[in-house]
Amino acid sequence: MERRFEYGGYVVVASAVPEAGGGFAAQVRIADAFGETSGPTFEALAGRAPTPEAAVAMAEAAAMRTIDAGEVN
Repeated sequence: MERRFEYGGYVVVASAVPEAGGGFAAQVRIADAFGETSGPTFEALAGRAPTPEAAVAMAEAAAMRTIDAGEVN
């Protein structure tokens, strides 16, 4: 499951990645919304959650915090 949206001039992809032991990893990928770079400028795992919906929500929140803090190149 994933959700794509724009926030603060960036394209964000928040994904739920199934884990082998159960649950889901919250994955964040952030890229320039104006197409100036060829790939993600920021990529990280934001934690673990029991459901894909919770993992996506966790990834969305982490992406917004990262952008607001200016941690994206």
